[in-house]
Amino acid sequence: MIFLNLLKQQTLNKTQSHNFSMKTMMNVQFLPKNIHEAKVDSIVIPCFEDEKTNQYISLLGSDFVDEYQRLRKSKEFSAKKNKIHKISCMGKINANYLFLVGLGKTKELHNETLRRAVATAHKAVKRSKSSDYLSLLNQVDLPDTAFTVAEAAYLSDYSFDSYKTKKKDAETGKSKSEIKTLFLWNTDEKNPSKSIKQLARAKIIAASTNYCRNLVNTPPNELYPEVLAKEARKLKSPNTKVTVFDEKALKRMGCNAILAVGNGSARKPRLIIVDYNPKGAKKSLAVVGKGITFDSGGLNIKPGAYMESMKCDMSGAACAISVVKAAKDLGIKHRVIAVVPAAENMPGALSYRPDDVIKTYSGKTIEIGNTDAEGRVVLSDALAFTEKNIKPDQIIDLATLTVACVVALGYFTTGMMTSDETMATNLHNAGELSGDRVWRLPLWEDYKDHMKSDIADVKNISKGRDSGTITAAIFLQHFVKSTPWVHLDIAGTAFLKESQFYKPKGGTGAGVRLIVEYLSSM
Repeated sequence: MIFLNLLKQQTLNKTQSHNFSMKTMMNVQFLPKNIHEAKVDSIVIPCFEDEKTNQYISLLGSDFVDEYQRLRKSKEFSAKKNKIHKISCMGKINANYLFLVGLGKTKELHNETLRRAVATAHKAVKRSKSSDYLSLLNQVDLPDTAFTVAEAAYLSDYSFDSYKTKKKDAETGKSKSEIKTLFLWNTDEKNPSKSIKQLARAKIIAASTNYCRNLVNTPPNELYPEVLAKEARKLKSPNTKVTVFDEKALKRMGCNAILAVGNGSARKPRLIIVDYNPKGAKKSLAVVGKGITFDSGGLNIKPGAYMESMKCDMSGAACAISVVKAAKDLGIKHRVIAVVPAAENMPGALSYRPDDVIKTYSGKTIEIGNTDAEGRVVLSDALAFTEKNIKPDQIIDLATLTVACVVALGYFTTGMMTSDETMATNLHNAGELSGDRVWRLPLWEDYKDHMKSDIADVKNISKGRDSGTITAAIFLQHFVKSTPWVHLDIAGTAFLKESQFYKPKGGTGAGVRLIVEYLSSM
């Protein structure tokens, strides 16, 4: 009987349904009432370094004006960027607390300043145990502030605690408090339908970004190629086709690079295609995402400290799937295709080895110099397959590809490499607008000799340690013949050891907001 129960439980574990979507999201809505009459737990007021008076505090009465002037004069509150100060309202208005948040100097205000101020305020309000609050940050002089404030608040509200039996705040370690409703002040709205649409758009994009974060944060014993394929199938609909190639199909197709990387694992590789093709679509974008669900390094095994966060090595895949999800939910008019080569890179009896030569889907051969340079290997098949069979107008690939990118650019911007000037310009602009920024690195002829092989068409590692991010892109360039293409190295931006304002510790959802914004410029 015990054996039968164990067998039954094992079967349940194998077939359990994973839920990677956010269960509930905070409510964001407008509050078209006098600020003095607002019945909320807290109120957030935007403040500038160079202001003499604050028009919003003036609406609350002379007591608050006097207190604000005292705080500024004593320098207890400077209104510099992301400075926060809490004032107890003591029954003088309906709210319990007033939060002053600094935006710096008026002329230096931009959308990223606003996003970070929203995150600073949201976390402070959450620590106060408020269940709702009114924010006036959408009143600052910037375009589409309702969207910016709502999106940043949704992103700041994210937490990943699916595996905790007791829910605690990741930053404070204390029991979590939940904010149920964020109100945006809206007394003189001239175009309410536009602002309501901004809130709806913000919720969809934030939900897709948080969905990407959940995929990345899920432990590798729970998320592996087969599970990722099952998750992708959930996006199937009349305008979205999902195709999954298993290891047998990959062998028939000649996707030997994907197979080689996945051979060392008991979890077999997959090639996942999610094709969102709305009626009337005239342009198409393929998003190819590296899907290494865990990277041990293979036979060139990583040191223990470098292996700890390697569940994040499928961040490109998570982004690609999440972009399609966002495109569907937003009703984007372009065709958007996620292409995900998914594998687990493990040491085993059948692992691929240094000195192996692999014939890829394109027909080109790769000499393996290091099994820990596996991401570019699986992408070689995926890129060639995409160009030959899907024939998109453009290709963007995303991958947590090189430590060299972290060394070069740190954790605040994604490395971008391309020979297409139009795509480079539009992606840069999309990054500035979304806050999901990119910085271009060169793809010059000078670097091409680094990837030469004596016995194959190309080698998967360069001759030296210099310019590793660029030479990895040079390698990938061999597998895209003529389609306009961009490579995004998200090694530094996809997974953080410490939170950055509205980007949490762990998976960040890097690339989702960037590409959704980019799609609007196509």
